[in-house]
Amino acid sequence: MSEATITLIAAATATIIGAGTFVHLFLMAFKWPRTIGNVIGNVTDLRSTEANEYAYFPIIEFKAANGKTYEVRGDIGLNDEWPIGQKVELRYRASNPNHTTTMKGWQRLLFSAVFLFFGIAFWYAWSGMP
Repeated sequence: MSEATITLIAAATATIIGAGTFVHLFLMAFKWPRTIGNVIGNVTDLRSTEANEYAYFPIIEFKAANGKTYEVRGDIGLNDEWPIGQKVELRYRASNPNHTTTMKGWQRLLFSAVFLFFGIAFWYAWSGMP
């Protein structure tokens, strides 16, 4: 495979990921309801097998607009347990309230911007290739 082909694949991949996460952020910001949930517990995931490090993810209980109460696992892991009873702002998909996010919009925007930046850089590199 030539260098130009690899660069083209990298450009397309980075652009698709960046644009896709940006569209997802837009939908979350303007279409997904926002609510406040309470941390009712923690679950751990092994972060690194070499260092035997764990991340703590909150179990969040919230009431959706449909009146039902849901328990979901938060998507931000910490080095220490989340305090029980802590209030957490989250967004959820109205058609499936089990699909939630606690990430702030700026975090997703930064993620999207990084991929779009690399996509543009790869497109620029590809356009200058012989």
